This record gives sequence, C-alpha cells and structure tokens, in this order.
Amino acid sequence: MANATLPAECQDTTDSIPLSEGYGRARLWLGITAVGTLVTLATLGLALDVPGLSGPITDVSMTAQLISLFVYVLIYALVQLRFDLLGGYFLPKRFGRFHPPLARYLVGLIRGIAVHATLLWLAAVAIMFAGRYGGISATVAVGMGMSLLLLIGRMSIASLVAPLQWTTTPPADDRLPMVLARSSDEGFTGGVIGVFRARLHILPVKWQEVLGPERFEFAVARRLLAVTTGSWWRGRFLSLVFTLTGFVVVAFLIGSERLGSASGTIEFSLWFSLWSFIGLLILPTLSRRGVMEIDDRALQNGMSREMMQITTLLLDRLQDSEPKRGALIETIFHPIPSVRNRLDSSAKQPVVGYWDVARTSVYLSLSGLSLLGRAVHCNCGRPSLWVMLPTD
Repeated sequence: MANATLPAECQDTTDSIPLSEGYGRARLWLGITAVGTLVTLATLGLALDVPGLSGPITDVSMTAQLISLFVYVLIYALVQLRFDLLGGYFLPKRFGRFHPPLARYLVGLIRGIAVHATLLWLAAVAIMFAGRYGGISATVAVGMGMSLLLLIGRMSIASLVAPLQWTTTPPADDRLPMVLARSSDEGFTGGVIGVFRARLHILPVKWQEVLGPERFEFAVARRLLAVTTGSWWRGRFLSLVFTLTGFVVVAFLIGSERLGSASGTIEFSLWFSLWSFIGLLILPTLSRRGVMEIDDRALQNGMSREMMQITTLLLDRLQDSEPKRGALIETIFHPIPSVRNRLDSSAKQPVVGYWDVARTSVYLSLSGLSLLGRAVHCNCGRPSLWVMLPTD
C-alpha cells in the first residue's frame, strides 16, 4: 500500500526508511509480553503480600525504608532491562531499522534508566512521606502535585532522559510558538506542551527532512487543530482525572496506616500498575477518536485528502511501518489508528475525541509509581520516547 501511493518525489526520502514488514507486529508482541510480565508480577506480589514482608512501620528505621524503596526501583529496572534491550536494539537491528552501535545504545540506555529510576524513587519517597504525615488526603494531593510537575517540566525531563537539541522558531500568525527538536530516535514526534493551556508546539527535525516544506506545513497545521478543536485540552484533562482517580482508589485500598511506610508505598506501586493497565485497555479508544476528529476537521477546512494520505504514509514509515492492521488488534492496543483506518473513516460521522489521552496517562503514571510507563510497545527500550511518547 505505502509504496504504491507515494509520489515519485517521495521515493528518495523514504528509501532510507525501510518498510520493515513485520516490525510493527514484533514490537506489539514485545509490548504485550513486557506489560503482561509486569502486570503478572504485580498481581502475584499483591496476592502473596510481598510488600508486607518488610514488617510494620514501627519495626523499620526511616533509612532502611528509603533503602528498601531504592532496592524496589532497582529490581524493577533489572526486570525491565531485557525488554529494553529487545525493543531498543535487537528488534530494530533484526528488521533493518535505524539503531546506534551497541556500545552507544547502552550508554544512552543507562542514562535513561538512571534518570527514570531517580524520578521513580523520588516519587516513592514523596508518596511515603505524604502518607506518613497526612494520610490519604495528603497522598492524593502529592499525586496531583507530581502530575502537574511532570507536565510543567516535560521538556527538561525529556532532555535529561535522552539527548535532545531544541531550536525555537518565531510563531506564525496566531499559532503556538514552535520548537524544532532533533532526536536520535526516528520515532520521536514531539507534541503539544502545556498543562491546562497549550504553550508550545514541539516538532521533530526529522519530519522536515522526510516530508519536505509543503507536507511539513500540512502536518503542523493539522496537529494545531488538536488545540483549536479542544481535543488536546479534553485529552489532557482526562489524563489528569484518570491519574488522580488512581491515586484516590489506591490510597483507599491501602489505608492510612500502611501508606506511610516503604511496604505500603511498594503496595501502592503494585496497585497503581494495575490501575495503569486498566488505562491501557480503555483509553486508546478515546485517543483514536481524537485523531479521527482532527482528520475530519482538517478535511472540513479544505485540506487535501491526497496530502493527508501521503503525509500519514510517510510518518507511518517512521513508526511501526504498519499502514494496515486488524480492527480488533487496533481497538485493544493502538491509540493511533492505522493509515488505512484513518483514510477509510475520515469524513464520515463526526466524533468528539480526547487527543493523546492514552499516552499522556502512560507518562503521568510515573507519579503513581506505575511499572508500565516504559513497557508499552511504542517506547519499550527507547529512552527518547519515555517522556514524549509518539503522537499522530
């Protein structure tokens, strides 16, 4: 499908981006395995009361509890490591996709793991002290505060986790200020930065190189519709609501007596991982509706259907190179519709969507110590995508 519909002038650009048939499905199975492993371990940990093995809060010193949280984060990093290596190096190498030399990849991976583990440990400490001195209400308040900080500091955190080069460009007309970012990962898509109000529009330099001026301008204009339609705001708001609801539910499940200890915090992490898993099942549908809403609005505004087709095909080559996929697979696992499903569905019955709600929730799950934040198929083993997960 992809080669047959791309115009001749696109061929030189796309020759360097292999079709990689089967790559998308291989990544999907990796994500299913990684998520399934962590969800299974979390369920077993709760069923066997593994967090309670450390004893009651009165029997363990604060130093020992802080060390226990560090060890917990380290164990998680070791469990996730095999999936990281598969997703970030061995699968791209197997399918002929871009990948750095192994030594350079490992250096980058270690950097990303170190930053991610530090953030997890700091979140764990914050939750433990909030529960210790303020109970359930303080835990929920700290959760909301950490979620907002993750959104406010998203660009800085992304630069710490993986190298990114930023170039700010003057805004055109009434558009958002645009920042061009050069990432070592071809799947980096940037995003719209802000908490409750869109502040910056981050776009990858790679898009300029692949799309050319006209199609790049189309991609910019189309994504800005996420803001003007309200889909971005709805997605952002719902992702915060979903995260905060998780804090409330999990805090009540554990109770005030256990929240202020390392064992209670570890239990919090295991429960919140299961909460995140629920999000992985239900939120992608809302995200897909957000993509469809923007596509519909773009066509209503007079944007070319042919331009949309070519642009989405080109950008799909930078992701899983999977322009067609089954409806059932997409419904469960993919927050971004395939190119074929987008083109077949656009200009039909209008929908109201929640743009990027699924993957924003994955990022925000870090505040609740979820173990699934970098296990999903789109960013497994790819530190450049742990903070800004791919959007359409």
